[in-house]
Amino acid sequence: MSGAPVIFTSIQSTHRVEPKRAFDYWRSTALARVDATPLESETGFAASRLLAVFDHGMLMRTRSSPLVVERQPQQIRRDGHDDVCLSLIVGGCGHQEQGNRGGIIGVGDIGLVSLDRPFVLGAREPYEELRLNIPRPLFLAHVGPVEEVAGRRFPASALGDLFASYLGTFAATVERMSEAEAAPALEGALHLLRGILQHPGERREADLSATALRSLAQAYIERRLHDPDLGPAGLCAALRVSRTRLYAAFAAEGGIAAAIRDARLDRAHRRLSSAAGDADTIAGVMKACGYVDAASFSRAFRRRFGLAPRDVRPTRR
Repeated sequence: MSGAPVIFTSIQSTHRVEPKRAFDYWRSTALARVDATPLESETGFAASRLLAVFDHGMLMRTRSSPLVVERQPQQIRRDGHDDVCLSLIVGGCGHQEQGNRGGIIGVGDIGLVSLDRPFVLGAREPYEELRLNIPRPLFLAHVGPVEEVAGRRFPASALGDLFASYLGTFAATVERMSEAEAAPALEGALHLLRGILQHPGERREADLSATALRSLAQAYIERRLHDPDLGPAGLCAALRVSRTRLYAAFAAEGGIAAAIRDARLDRAHRRLSSAAGDADTIAGVMKACGYVDAASFSRAFRRRFGLAPRDVRPTRR
């Protein structure tokens, strides 16, 4: 690097913060531009982040307990930021909603939101992500119009795997980079991103209204699975769509009620079978997934997976 100064990087972590203050600390530092709500006990919250700030953007690698963040109109008016935020999920599962777009974001998927409009992001299980904040003019110059992609989810793909590897290497080496080195590294990332977002085989979302509606509904469902009253009527009201359109969007999945049921059970299975969730009680997992009756939960779980909830627990050695 010929003695060139390295770019600014920092490590933010709740590791040395008193447990009862950990979430407040994280909310006031790492999440200063949004409202944030923990999805488990605040005293059990833990998070860490590598933050790299350079002339043309920010790169972050974050590990966190479950939470939901919302960017509100008053925050947009106050800070005026309009960067494009790219999130690549490395571990866990999240969701995003912006305007009439949204979806569930899993490992290898890419989500995009714009800071100049309200949005909701979150994860109901511990997660890890790589996040790139790109100034709007730079995004326009290297990728394309922001409005065409804001709120959209781009599923994992072969080119996406290459992008994930590239972004992971970028994050692993950014602490040793100079500004002169970071600029072409970022340009390379944007070149790959352009290929992902404008892949010639991709059908445009405007032609997939049922698919777009289903994706948005899935994000809404994922965010509210803990609510036992979640159902088709509430979805129609929240998404401002008719029951006919909603039912048509989920016809291939057996209907909207079946989609909600399966999402509840899939989350329960993930938490019960995860070593990270070994401390969770079955009753606690059941309630977190919107079930209020243990017998009904057990029957539904066995019908879907062929096992009782207790039988999917990791084997202890």
